[in-house]
Amino acid sequence: MRWLTRDKKNAAKPGKTERSAAARKRPIRRGARRATRGAAAAIVLSAVVGGPAWLWKSGLVAEIMGSFAASVSESLGDAGLRVRQIYLHGRVNESAESIAEALSIDRGTPLLSVDLKRARSRVESLNWVRAAAIKREFPSAIRVTVSERRPLALWQRGTKLTLVDDEGVIITDRGLDRFANLLVIVGDDAPMHAQELLATLSAEPVLMDRVDAAVRIGQRRWNVRMDNGVFVRLPEKNAEGAWHRLAWLEREHGLLKQDLLSIDLRIPDQLIVRTRAEHPALERRARERKGKDT
Repeated sequence: MRWLTRDKKNAAKPGKTERSAAARKRPIRRGARRATRGAAAAIVLSAVVGGPAWLWKSGLVAEIMGSFAASVSESLGDAGLRVRQIYLHGRVNESAESIAEALSIDRGTPLLSVDLKRARSRVESLNWVRAAAIKREFPSAIRVTVSERRPLALWQRGTKLTLVDDEGVIITDRGLDRFANLLVIVGDDAPMHAQELLATLSAEPVLMDRVDAAVRIGQRRWNVRMDNGVFVRLPEKNAEGAWHRLAWLEREHGLLKQDLLSIDLRIPDQLIVRTRAEHPALERRARERKGKDT
């Protein structure tokens, strides 16, 4: 109340009528009056020059609202609305430490000051995270739910292996030992078509268990290498039909038990095979290649 006292002391003595009017008015500090006059002048000038649009474009309104929001957040934080706990759901492969670092939310931060959109963007930038949802839970918690990428295959380029997901997105090239059971694929566009290939192969589960690797040929079709070194050449169209035919031949005639180098299924209703006896040089190269792969 000091400013009321100061204002009364410096004011001129009013007459009877002026005194009653002054009693109805709330005193204003001198500095506040200057600020009010300055703000009013700025608003009038902006309205004359550019109208309300100028205020928004200048960022003045946003700055004022931002300061107000920060003040409110801090005040509510003083009232107890501060981050005390972060709950995490859906994590399997991405480390909790990496997610915590990406969130960048300190304990005790005012709950309303947490930028959920930016936090979500940072979490979704992690290799394993496909999508994230982050929300406040009053009075003192943040709940984070992540959806991780699904490992699909190991993409081989030269001698380097990389883990890719079902959308063809590279996940990581580290810690691949635990994914050794996944199919190895080769080819520039192999990751983008691996999901379709696996859907075809899984139509015959017993035969699929014997698949060792798959090579994308000419960005059009696949050659599938079986666990005994036999290459199966699938057609560009109706690869699933050809795969069913191979499964039938294996069940009925034990085709993969024969001494073969390759099985060509590219021509419908025809089967072209190459035997190791007919191509000793190819057989030798196949043995050398298998030795390098192992």
